[in-house]
Amino acid sequence: MPFRGPDLLRSGALLALAVLLSLVGRTAGSAPGGAGSAAPPPASAAAPQQPADDRRDLEARLQAQPDDAALRIRLAVQLARAGALAEARGQLEAVLRRDPASAHAFAQLQMLNAEMARQAYARAGLGEGPGTSRAVQLQPLPQAEGATTTPPPAPGIPASPAQAAPAASVPPAAQPAWGEWRTWGWPLVALLLALAAGTAWAARGRAAAEHNAREPEAAPPTQPAAWSSAAAPEQRLLEIYRLVGAGRLAEALAAAESLDQDEPAFALAQQTYGDLLLASGGQLEGFARPAASAGLPSPPPQRVDALRQQALLRLQALREAPPEGHVPRQFLVLPPGVKHALAVDAARSRLHLFEHRDGRLIRQASFYVALGSQGVGKRVEGDQRTPLGVYHITRRLEDRQLGDFYGPGALPLNYPNEHDRRLGRSGANIWLHGSPPGQYARAPRATNGCIVLANDDLRGLLRTLQPQRTPVVIAQPLEWVAPQAQQPRQALVFELLERWRQARSKADLPRLAALYARHFDNGETGLALWRERLAAELARDGPRERRLTDLLALGWQEQGEQLLIEFVEHGPGGSALRRRQYWAREGGQWQIFSEGVFE
Repeated sequence: MPFRGPDLLRSGALLALAVLLSLVGRTAGSAPGGAGSAAPPPASAAAPQQPADDRRDLEARLQAQPDDAALRIRLAVQLARAGALAEARGQLEAVLRRDPASAHAFAQLQMLNAEMARQAYARAGLGEGPGTSRAVQLQPLPQAEGATTTPPPAPGIPASPAQAAPAASVPPAAQPAWGEWRTWGWPLVALLLALAAGTAWAARGRAAAEHNAREPEAAPPTQPAAWSSAAAPEQRLLEIYRLVGAGRLAEALAAAESLDQDEPAFALAQQTYGDLLLASGGQLEGFARPAASAGLPSPPPQRVDALRQQALLRLQALREAPPEGHVPRQFLVLPPGVKHALAVDAARSRLHLFEHRDGRLIRQASFYVALGSQGVGKRVEGDQRTPLGVYHITRRLEDRQLGDFYGPGALPLNYPNEHDRRLGRSGANIWLHGSPPGQYARAPRATNGCIVLANDDLRGLLRTLQPQRTPVVIAQPLEWVAPQAQQPRQALVFELLERWRQARSKADLPRLAALYARHFDNGETGLALWRERLAAELARDGPRERRLTDLLALGWQEQGEQLLIEFVEHGPGGSALRRRQYWAREGGQWQIFSEGVFE
């Protein structure tokens, strides 16, 4: 499925970015008891002794008395003790939908959300191990509060609509379908400041809460097709951001919970789920930063920074999606036999997959990737940098040939190529490969120089790409151009090749040799020995017409303009040789500085 970046952007992904990634103020939400309400007891606090309830009995009684808040809270207590935290949360939310002023239900929900967030953070590597568990001791509704149909307002809550605090400045259509006992708002200015500071979750709106109290209980939100289990995890995450930006918070939380269950190794999804849980109860101060009232330890700053950077890069790629129909400048000419091409935008940690069809490059998909821990621009062995330049996939390695660290397999690149060797670069084993067990994706700068994808993404590439016939461009950043803008450089490629072909066909050694640079070096011979080889070939074959087919041409800028030109040369007697030439423009002239011949 093509990556529809602009569509999601128009739908509100920037709003989600401002909200989820740039929260700088303390969360303004508070329990219905008001700013002076006491923080909920920690999850491990002992509850007062209550008569044991039978879960099935409570469920049966709720069928007959669905509006009984005390029964629902007692059922939530039982569900939490049984470890069914999501179900317990659903019961508490049902109470709050009917009675937004229930301070007791809100306090229990805060406690429950804090424990669920702790578990999500642990799966994201932001806290103690996921295997650790805590008892969640929710408390039933006190008898005094449950004695009346409408509980008295908690301290700090106005007793009548006339005394209610003004609602947050959010249009009614933007208010969440769940919990209008809380409203959420963000100044429009923050949305226009790309990646700038956003606002905290807005304060509870009393007017919206009272309106919702008169409404029947809303049905659980249905799962949008955009984040069904068939959608890619990243698309589902971006859809969660979009839902938050649209104010559809119940759907966002449900989507995050679904993604949490389907992809427990996707740390960024786990962190987002934890943040949404805490934010819904006013216990989030920023990105992966619980409020003190949540009773959670502060996550490791380095890990938080890595996740924040990953989220920023994923959303930056969405916000700055390339123009429709444009292609990377490096792709000049591709032969019909090349079905796919890859381009890595190192500045955005993004890999783009193109299909080559009917002479056109069509962007098929886009994937998040992790790159070298020390950045890009590889120079020497062990510098933990990802190389920049033009390469191709040399072979396919299956998982049975590798260890678990590489995921389902690997696609090695031909680094160092002739251009790298010319510049004295060293190193080897630069691969595209998958992620180790227990990791959906690695941090943006975390590899030894390889390009690392999520395992599902790599499996698709392993099935799709053809070794030796898949060019790979790595740039920082990619420069996108309209296909027609490539015509002058394409004409240059054809002109250079025609000069070479004519000199070769006419057995004109001086003209042919003049096309080779004095510093020619293909890793085996220098110019003198290569000239001797060319002379011997021309003497053997004489003036014979040459035909060039299967042309591939890539161009890039590094210490001047560079061209990689590859083609099949058809000569006397039906002979056919594949040649790979590296051209550079030096002193105003284009010359070949390296050439390889393949049978």
